[in-house]
Amino acid sequence: MGTNEKVNILMVDDQPAKLLSYEVMLGGLGENLIKANSAKEALELLLKTDVAVVLMDVSMPELDGFQLAAMIRQHPRFQRTAIIFVSAVHLTDLDQLKGYEHGAVDYISVPVVPELLRARVRVFADLHRKTRQLEALNSELENRVLERTDELARKAELLLQLNVELVGKNQELDAIIHTAPDIIFSRKADGSRDYISDRFYDYTGAVPGSAEGFGWLDYVHPDDNEKAMAQWLRCVESGAKYETEYRLRAEDGTYRWFRARALPIRDPEGKILKWYGTCSDIHDSKQLEQSIRDNAAELERMVDRRTDELRRLSVRLMTMQDQERRRIARDLHDGLGQELAVAKMVLDKTVLQKTDRPPDDTWAQASNIVDRAIQQVRTMSHLLHPPLLDEVGLLSALSWYVEGLAKRSGIETSLDVQPQDFPRLGSEVETAVFRIVQEALTNVFRHAGAHKVGISLTQKDGLIVVAVRDDGKGIGKRIVDLEPDSVGVGIGGMKQRAKEFGGELRLTNTQPGTLVELTIPYSSVLREPSPVLG
Repeated sequence: MGTNEKVNILMVDDQPAKLLSYEVMLGGLGENLIKANSAKEALELLLKTDVAVVLMDVSMPELDGFQLAAMIRQHPRFQRTAIIFVSAVHLTDLDQLKGYEHGAVDYISVPVVPELLRARVRVFADLHRKTRQLEALNSELENRVLERTDELARKAELLLQLNVELVGKNQELDAIIHTAPDIIFSRKADGSRDYISDRFYDYTGAVPGSAEGFGWLDYVHPDDNEKAMAQWLRCVESGAKYETEYRLRAEDGTYRWFRARALPIRDPEGKILKWYGTCSDIHDSKQLEQSIRDNAAELERMVDRRTDELRRLSVRLMTMQDQERRRIARDLHDGLGQELAVAKMVLDKTVLQKTDRPPDDTWAQASNIVDRAIQQVRTMSHLLHPPLLDEVGLLSALSWYVEGLAKRSGIETSLDVQPQDFPRLGSEVETAVFRIVQEALTNVFRHAGAHKVGISLTQKDGLIVVAVRDDGKGIGKRIVDLEPDSVGVGIGGMKQRAKEFGGELRLTNTQPGTLVELTIPYSSVLREPSPVLG
């Protein structure tokens, strides 16, 4: 019940003249005055009407005022209805006491002072109105508490689910770390290690925790220690990817070759927060490389020996065959020998080839992407809150945005407003309507593949109705049903905006295309009238 909403006042008397006089006295209150000529008629009216105050005569045929008041008070619905007795006969203190015992809130004697009657009726009418308002507020508060409780329960359930998933992920990560054949480590921004997996301690036999900081260097081969440390410090200073090879001492005192790699983790400003890396056993591959080099050298020696033997044999041959033998020897030396020499050089080059790679332009590309993103934000800032929305109103802002969208996208757009003298709405409502239309048109531009889109703004049947209709490819049924796991941030925001003003958002597949329709109750959104811009 609103602050200015009228309440019902029931006047009961078997004499029409008195009812007319009460009506004249109470007419200035601006309330709904209802007349009853008998107690029976008054009871019928009470059962059908919400009455704030009952003004009744004590002396009536069939049922007098005291009997009628007792019957009213017996009904649970009328326990707090204000009853005022008016009497020209029953004026003693006992009569007044009897009236109060039967539930009266006041007892007025005749002749009635109009000002006094109006003042007393006004008090109880206002009290009834405020009581109804308080009941409505309490009901609304209870509903909000229930909604908030449900929301908190859903969030708690979601948080519990996330925690369970997090525990599972941590268990998976622990299993990966403990079963991985490589040594896994992390380092602080200054380069000191703050974590190293158990694989390191299992291999080296070191005391757990002793390899943190720079303690891991104690297990690096003395010939590799300085090189590994210098390479690591250069990477810490430059922020480049770390990769090097060194030998680690095993628990039995032997050494094996390992390849260490690490990448930096940076904050949004590019500052290194931490390093994560692995250390892989490459000893077997190193031995294979050495074996290849040794076999190549042995092959070269064998070829050299065979060539010498052929050369000595050619000296012993008959003089007549000397030239032919020399030619054969020369072919073996200059042909097969040179090919083998080339093969050796290729093998040496392969073995000695450096593994470092020059830095790529990944960070430059990332910087360019950020620059473009910043430019896009700057371009879009004006669209986020157009000045026209505050200065002139919703209709002007919509007209400007629709015209700009048509120019940028090539989509044929139209804006229809009914009635032509569409009123101004509250600023918050106008902002919400503009954002919903903006998001809907953005979705049309990005996803619908539409050629035409129409926007309508209508006032009808106590509602503000906003509709955006396109001729594109439509949307899925789950999105139409607004299922929580199927709608994105945009549609979710549109739905929430509508809900804030007691409205509703509906999505419909129109085959072809999509209809986005927003309805908001008209009763509490008005501000001042605003003409439609031509």
